[in-house]
Amino acid sequence: MGNSVVPLGGQSGYIFSGKRTIGESYNTRVALWQLPYNENYLKYDADGSKWYESINNQGDNEIEQAEHALNMNMDKYKVRTKITDYNDGTYDIESKFPNQNTMLENHGKEHVFVWIKNKFNQLVAEKIFNFSSKDGRKIVYKNIKQGEDTFTVVKVYSYDTTKNRATDVVNYAYTSLLSAFTRGGHLEKEYYMLNGKEVNAVKTDNGGYKLSKNGKALTFLVE
Repeated sequence: MGNSVVPLGGQSGYIFSGKRTIGESYNTRVALWQLPYNENYLKYDADGSKWYESINNQGDNEIEQAEHALNMNMDKYKVRTKITDYNDGTYDIESKFPNQNTMLENHGKEHVFVWIKNKFNQLVAEKIFNFSSKDGRKIVYKNIKQGEDTFTVVKVYSYDTTKNRATDVVNYAYTSLLSAFTRGGHLEKEYYMLNGKEVNAVKTDNGGYKLSKNGKALTFLVE
């Protein structure tokens, strides 16, 4: 990927400059592939997006129509989204998932950055790629809280951006299942942070991590 796109460690690493908001819109969506299987689902996806939307491309409420026709309540699958458009042709999407995960997307002219945070507002995953390259990055953060300290295991994966450009982050935000997110990726490196700063740590025989803080040995166990 070169140096133009690197793991950011969170949305704060991306700086907006010279941008002006020109519009905001809101929508509610349901991913069809997350619903219990029903061969009739596609009949009510009028625009073929594989999502039911309260406002689809034609302005129709597919969710309401599908819920009525299928006699089901889709509340536990509904994703609330906010789309912000900017004067330079780029846009952001903020999505709130039923399990309280939040996905933030920045769609630039040459790149896409995605951040996923859990219900505790902790960064748990990132996805980064340039449109001009097939070589992207996925970063996973495992946070372990112990007293006043938070130990974080960071794993960086490379992947082919021509495959699975969107469903992997959606599935991860819905389910928090790491395997679906990293499938097909190659683990490039693993590093560790203590309270947001990179530290040296050693894996223990019982699957934990041992490190030193101010000369005192600390051990963090992974659940």
